[in-house]
Amino acid sequence: MSLPSKVMALVEVLLETDDNIGIRELALRTNISKSTVQRILDSLEENGWVTQDAKTLNYRIGFKLLSMTNSWRLRLELTRHSHDEMVRLCEESRQTVLLLVQDGYRGICLDKVEPERTIKLVAEMGKVFPLHAAACGKILLAYAQPSLQNHILESTLETYTPLTITDSKALKLEIERIRAEGKAISVEEMTYGAAEIAVPLFNSDGSLIAALSIAGPKFDVEPKLTSLESLLRLSADNIVKQLINDRKNNCD
Repeated sequence: MSLPSKVMALVEVLLETDDNIGIRELALRTNISKSTVQRILDSLEENGWVTQDAKTLNYRIGFKLLSMTNSWRLRLELTRHSHDEMVRLCEESRQTVLLLVQDGYRGICLDKVEPERTIKLVAEMGKVFPLHAAACGKILLAYAQPSLQNHILESTLETYTPLTITDSKALKLEIERIRAEGKAISVEEMTYGAAEIAVPLFNSDGSLIAALSIAGPKFDVEPKLTSLESLLRLSADNIVKQLINDRKNNCD
């Protein structure tokens, strides 16, 4: 088995394992010698791809890989760290709270917390969002790689409502505004009667992790955008701190 194959075999086992796992178990499940497993894990840990529990000395997937990969297993790790804060934000704002990540040329809803009310938003977990419409999608687009931005700007932009941005020049200006202000706002861009505000979640190296947003009825959200933005930024900071602290604790 080649070295890249051994690395992938170890990563696959770590992805499939809910709990931390030791070197002996990894060696048994991959048929790789313990000494080789140790060397590979040392290298992966040095680069932030795995973390070692300080007490048990067992290993699990690291936060750096979490922020880079499209694996649903790792996205669930992000959800685990953010869900309680999303519940708190939902209770305080009394609006729907969404967590989205980029997946190719679209955004995907990883988690949603919704208040008890008669008006419900159609945004279930796994729902796909365009990157040019709605605040959460525009956040992902604004901080995406230039090549992805160019692809979207050069594509035919689908119209969802009369307020959807479908002009590439207007969308480019919107991207610049979002990056300057660190937030995105949408009012009936994708859904009639709905409004949304979103902010980015950044890794410690400045790379984008996800978009966090508050959405709800236009009549309820639009007048409160300033106060909702403050709540949203606080929750975003709390989630990022939890992610980073978890990585530090497992590296100590």
